[in-house]
Amino acid sequence: MIKNIIIDFGGVIGTDADTIFTVVLSKHGIPKESALEIWNKHWDAMANGSEHVESVWKTVKEYTTSDINNVIGDYHGLIDVNQNMLDLCSEMKKKGYKMGVLANETIEWMNIKREKGKLNDIFDVVYSSADIKFPKPQNEAYLKTLESLNAKPEETLFIDDHERNIKAAEALGMQGLVFKNIVQLKNDLSEINVI
Repeated sequence: MIKNIIIDFGGVIGTDADTIFTVVLSKHGIPKESALEIWNKHWDAMANGSEHVESVWKTVKEYTTSDINNVIGDYHGLIDVNQNMLDLCSEMKKKGYKMGVLANETIEWMNIKREKGKLNDIFDVVYSSADIKFPKPQNEAYLKTLESLNAKPEETLFIDDHERNIKAAEALGMQGLVFKNIVQLKNDLSEINVI
């Protein structure tokens, strides 16, 4: 029986970090290929918390004539939370499920998401991979979140938009749902009697 629900943020509850990164850099004259190079240079270290976002902005500054504070402001402005998803999560919380967020994200950008979505009001645990030093699909990311929720894997549902992350959760004994859109998710949750 499902008692706990852990959900990804990027591409599920709200915007995906890498997608808005390329959009913002493009606005400031940096081609997508270059934006992806910058992203790939920094992302792994930012995701495990060994590098802060200042490092990626320092690199971006070398590629644009725009004021870096404007670039950063544009990025922060595009961080968005889907209110319909928050409403669904609130509904599940009211039904008694323990709720958690596990996102491959930096501490700094996760804090913006926490604030914009008032995530701490809905979720019992909100983790970025940088908070716990392990990105998905590493086992430690899931195990730390389960431990913090005091949750058993077999009583936990994991929702993510990436199949590899779902498979890793399932390998630990959790049930997984691949997120495509909120309509599909509601149907899937209804089928397993979560909502």
